[in-house]
Amino acid sequence: MVPMESATINRCADIRRPTLRRTLAEPIALIRPAPAIALDELVAQAPSGDRRAVLVLPPLGRGDAVTATVRTFLARVGYRAYGWGLGVNVGPTQRLLEGSAALLAQLCASHGPVSLLGFSLGGLFARWLALHSPGSVREVITVCSPINDPAAAFWLPLAPFLGLWPGYDLRILAEEVRQPLPMSRTILFSRDDGIVNWRSCVDASCPGDCFEISGPHTLIARNPQVMRIVAARLGESRRPGAPSRAK
Repeated sequence: MVPMESATINRCADIRRPTLRRTLAEPIALIRPAPAIALDELVAQAPSGDRRAVLVLPPLGRGDAVTATVRTFLARVGYRAYGWGLGVNVGPTQRLLEGSAALLAQLCASHGPVSLLGFSLGGLFARWLALHSPGSVREVITVCSPINDPAAAFWLPLAPFLGLWPGYDLRILAEEVRQPLPMSRTILFSRDDGIVNWRSCVDASCPGDCFEISGPHTLIARNPQVMRIVAARLGESRRPGAPSRAK
């Protein structure tokens, strides 16, 4: 697990849609047989959890089913892993923003500050929640989430439609979620990404918290590299004196 070099950050200003070759590779990866995950091995190698709550937020067009493997992994390592229970992530609608904020408040009341793990658009939800309720959030982990200029980074040209979103001005929301977070954060990105440009997924304010993975965007919730890095970063912030899980 090697953090991003500052020199690479300097090459991240050119945010545009992924290349056609990268984008075409995404559906191919999705229809191929899913790669097997050695979950027992990943669990055995991961640092012990401390039973804190981890809220896992799904990517665009998907619901909790796509994060089930990650949540199983986190639970076996020793965390209380929760899906968001709000159905398919269709974007920042009032129902989803308010629903995720209410769930965060509920989890914080039961378990204390919550760790947020967001995949793709779920990571932007995580950053929005962290900025609006910093006292309820312990840390934020984003996986291939277009933090910077998401409309320009997405594989489809979205900029002309931002002002048409019902209820919210997406341009304001996009500017909001790119603001620095007041808590620990971890940013994962992949140069193989054909859905969003990897340059959009890094945070220039904290290169030491940015980590590169490999593989397509469509498989990030099943990527063993993601699970290893997530477990390692959660383990680094483990509370002193917390009990270890039995091996």
